[in-house]
Amino acid sequence: MNGSESGRGIWLVLLSAAAVFLLGINWGLPSRRADPYLFGEHRVWNGSEILELGGGWEAHADVGADVDLNPIASRDRLTVLNETDAQRAEIVRRYRLFTYQPDEMITLRALAAMKPGRGQLDPKLYQYGGLWIYPIGALLKAASLWGLIQLTSDLSFYLDHPEAFGRFYVVARLYVVVWALLGAVAVWRLLRRLTSDPLAHFFGAMCFCFMPVIVNMAHEAKPHLPGAALMLWAILAASRYARDGETRWALIAGALCGAATGMVMSAVLVFSVLPVMVFLRRQSFQRRLRLMLSAALVGLAVYVLTNPYVIVNLISNRQVLRSNLSNPAVYLLAGRGSAPWNAMVLTGEAMSSAVAACGIIAAVVFGVRTLRRRSMSPISAAGATALLLAVPAALNAILFVSLAGGKPSEYARFGLLLDVALGISAIMGVALLVRRRASQRLLYVGLLAFSALGGGMYVRGFLRDSAAITPRLRAAERFRALQQSGAATMALVAEPAPYSLPPVDLFRWKLVLLPRSTPPEDGLAVADVVVRAVDVPIHVSSPFHAVTPISWAAKPFEALARPGLLARDERP
Repeated sequence: MNGSESGRGIWLVLLSAAAVFLLGINWGLPSRRADPYLFGEHRVWNGSEILELGGGWEAHADVGADVDLNPIASRDRLTVLNETDAQRAEIVRRYRLFTYQPDEMITLRALAAMKPGRGQLDPKLYQYGGLWIYPIGALLKAASLWGLIQLTSDLSFYLDHPEAFGRFYVVARLYVVVWALLGAVAVWRLLRRLTSDPLAHFFGAMCFCFMPVIVNMAHEAKPHLPGAALMLWAILAASRYARDGETRWALIAGALCGAATGMVMSAVLVFSVLPVMVFLRRQSFQRRLRLMLSAALVGLAVYVLTNPYVIVNLISNRQVLRSNLSNPAVYLLAGRGSAPWNAMVLTGEAMSSAVAACGIIAAVVFGVRTLRRRSMSPISAAGATALLLAVPAALNAILFVSLAGGKPSEYARFGLLLDVALGISAIMGVALLVRRRASQRLLYVGLLAFSALGGGMYVRGFLRDSAAITPRLRAAERFRALQQSGAATMALVAEPAPYSLPPVDLFRWKLVLLPRSTPPEDGLAVADVVVRAVDVPIHVSSPFHAVTPISWAAKPFEALARPGLLARDERP
């Protein structure tokens, strides 16, 4: 592959990536198709009735945008969820406004609380940064001016027309797709600095585009993939400074670190490239320190400019900061079990086990070779780039492993930079450790095949959940048959929403929420059926598992029923 072929190669990568990322982009959107299941024989409520009974969804002044406005008082006892019309209306509101992904709605809740005409631009959402929130708001406004979506402050309109509200999610997802494509270009450019082999550039970028975790996150309106793309570009800028020594590249690297953190707070790890960057150049300690501090201050300025209300509330309203930031903290710190083993399994799920294994082996080999060198100086441009990628990836690995105990499969997304680094490591292992050209090509194709096999399953899941009849609606039919066969009480492990329960008749089923510590099997003591969404096998004999465990697309549900009620071939 010569220079012109290499140039065409990146366009082939981008075209392939765009096709993969856009297929099923409309998955799991809210619609009125759930109404027949939610209301059964009862009259369907209109939007005004739902608002009157269940209220709106805007956050209060001191409450984060991701905080439940009407939380369950206690998870230590059995709670009936649909005893009153107000409770039913709140559930219906979720099915009219939320998607199959549980976190996508918080971005729109944050935007709904902002009133630009009144000077109220505080999103009350800070783990998702302003570089995520504000551009999506601007894109929605632009789309409305072009007649692509309909913007109104009347929430009842969207409750009557959930399909119109669903277009907001598509706009936000398209914003992610743009950043995913920029991430592919960044991987391409990183590989160009690491090796002169054009095949490595091409196959490495293609593996990135087909990696299961990338395919999944490119279909979700969440800022983690855009943040990872900005981290990669920050590493590229730092690598350019390490090679050329031009001050502007150090400052650009700092700005990109601030932008990545301004997109999603978890990207703050990328600031670790700044000290590495300046110490890779032969210069005085004073100049190194001055450049590092200057780059860090530029990054901090970018973060503050894109997230001004973090500083404002740090001074004047710390309660709203605590309200918002406590939710992700509780999630990350919760969980028990073997953290290293779970981290290893989740990394294999995120990037396919074969690619992960190759990346780890190659990283170990390169690490041992580096340690055996008598001197670390001078370091090559490729070595500097590898080190700049390895440092934040290693920090990501340490945090990911330390917090992985007891986490569900969706936690795999928090190792995103680690996954990308291991993917690059696998490609570099083939490029540098395999001498025969024919063997290299075969291994490149093999790595891409493993990535594409895993990523293809996720595309299939998104396509299934973008069809007219989704797997959840098919499960709803089976739950309707259960109810008609005599089941009356359904126990849940999570509050009913499109992502946690197929739509069921809220007027004939009695829905109860199990205490947090109660095993699902024990729920049969108080209910006819126990239901929960699953991502891994629950029992050795359980037929329920997900082929796309990281994703909420095509999520299977386990239904445990009292004997004689649920036939073996009627699993939802």
